[in-house]
Amino acid sequence: MKLKINLVLLIVVHFAYLQIYAQGNAVNFLNDDKLVPHQEQVFVHSNSNLAFVGEYIYYSIYCLKNNTGLLSDVSKIAYLKLVDENEEIVLNQKIKLINGKGNSNFFIPSTIPSGNYKLIAYTQWMLNNGKSYFYSNDITIVNPYTSNQAVFRDKNVDLTEDSSTNTNKIENNTIVNSTLSIDLGENTYATRQPINLKIAASTLEGLGNYSISVRKVDELETKTTTSTLNFKNSYPEMSNVDHLILPELRGELFVGEISANNDSTNINNKAVALSFPGKDYLFKSATTDANGRFYANVEEDYTAEEVYVQVMNNPNNEFEIGLSPEEAVNLSNLKFNQFTIHRDMETLIQERSIYNQIENAYYSSKPDTILIGKPNKRFYGEGTMNYVLDEYTRFASIKETFVEVVEHVWIQQNKQGQNEFHVRPIAPFVETGKLPLVFVDGILVQDHERLINLSSAQVESINISRNQHFYGTRAFQGVVDVVTFKSNFYENYYTPNLLAQKLFKPNESKNYYEQSYDGDLKEANERLPDFRYQLLWKPTIQMAEKVENIKFYSSDITGEFEVSLEGFTKAGLPVSLKKNFWVK
Repeated sequence: MKLKINLVLLIVVHFAYLQIYAQGNAVNFLNDDKLVPHQEQVFVHSNSNLAFVGEYIYYSIYCLKNNTGLLSDVSKIAYLKLVDENEEIVLNQKIKLINGKGNSNFFIPSTIPSGNYKLIAYTQWMLNNGKSYFYSNDITIVNPYTSNQAVFRDKNVDLTEDSSTNTNKIENNTIVNSTLSIDLGENTYATRQPINLKIAASTLEGLGNYSISVRKVDELETKTTTSTLNFKNSYPEMSNVDHLILPELRGELFVGEISANNDSTNINNKAVALSFPGKDYLFKSATTDANGRFYANVEEDYTAEEVYVQVMNNPNNEFEIGLSPEEAVNLSNLKFNQFTIHRDMETLIQERSIYNQIENAYYSSKPDTILIGKPNKRFYGEGTMNYVLDEYTRFASIKETFVEVVEHVWIQQNKQGQNEFHVRPIAPFVETGKLPLVFVDGILVQDHERLINLSSAQVESINISRNQHFYGTRAFQGVVDVVTFKSNFYENYYTPNLLAQKLFKPNESKNYYEQSYDGDLKEANERLPDFRYQLLWKPTIQMAEKVENIKFYSSDITGEFEVSLEGFTKAGLPVSLKKNFWVK
């Protein structure tokens, strides 16, 4: 028996050593300026490479394993930016990735000037191959409401004359793919007519993840497009690793550091609390390392605009806290496409500007819908007791409320004469003398006097947990969770050494509006103008069957339209299909 125990211990020690050895090698690997293995790349399918102010650019992001083309399960967050020729970031977005896919959109405001821009996208893990290792694609923005269009002036063209060769037109350039095909049935349709799009896989190898855009062929837009077949060309050579940038494996990664006001104060193994306050609040904790750094992963949805960070059990305000900013990227190597505007484009620009203004005026009649995230469950689980104060006799103070209404919770003074809450544990646990975690509207309140001084008229409910909770090396006896009617206690909450920092939040998921004239909708919508250039945008199509049928409607805009399908099969093979049709 003793021999078996020794054998088990030997195996455990052996695997522990292997893990430590592997981690040490990983650090040495990075310090030796080698390339990071198992890398990712992203591809962005956008609905257009040219946009007017007042329009949306829709996009779908594919995060892929660099060596196989399969969707990556490493990063859970992607970053997308619109960059101008001065290397300034004009728009900045963060997108959640689910099984390697994400999507969102951005509106082009009238404050953005006409110009040549770059759409760049990456994950933090990718930046280990260099701060310029990201996907990039050219985007042209036209602001017709300003007189300054010099950025589009071709120095070699006389603008006093029309040019017959300056209009870029997308041809019917269907890319043949043996595993997948798209079919419309007809080549010409009337306005406001239903169009049936059929996506068919000839074999099971054609099943995969795709996105589809149906949009008017833009006479202004360049022929050069980036697809799944050639997007790798936008990436630079991998460069040596400067320092390790951790992947966001379990959602957003918050990295911070504490420093002591006194050099003799220990900063190792300190518990740090991160509060994301509000009605459906989040509470996260982390533990510092020997350098005072801490890491917190957030995978849940949240509504908070700011995060409140504080060191637990810091009565003497011994520590300062800082959160690391977003990783910077190197934009100096970007080369911008030079779009040229000509006299014969004037009519097209005026017409499109008018249609955009009409569509925006009727946006409330056909808006996109934001998908509300799932409410967050309380981190402490089901509370053992809940008190909605309107169901009881209301008392003037919180102190009286806890004495007369709330069971198993009491207030007593400590040695310093300060009032503290205590929660009685559930039997058979014995009293430990440890304090509970106290929250008001989701923000951790370590000075319990702040809650005691709160007017009870502001409080909607009190939830109590009598279980023990452990964070780092600290244990807490129970939770006192107070909710006010306005859920905004944190707005006026301040305490020394509390860090309040505005959040760079991931974009909300959306259901994109699809125009319909079916049944009763035909009569309801017949009086509304329909000047959609974008007939359909489906950012996520997971083909599990060999045939997918999609129905959409043409608008009052006539001309040539293009169906663009981009994506990857389950085997990681790129697919890019295009098909054109006419609306007359």
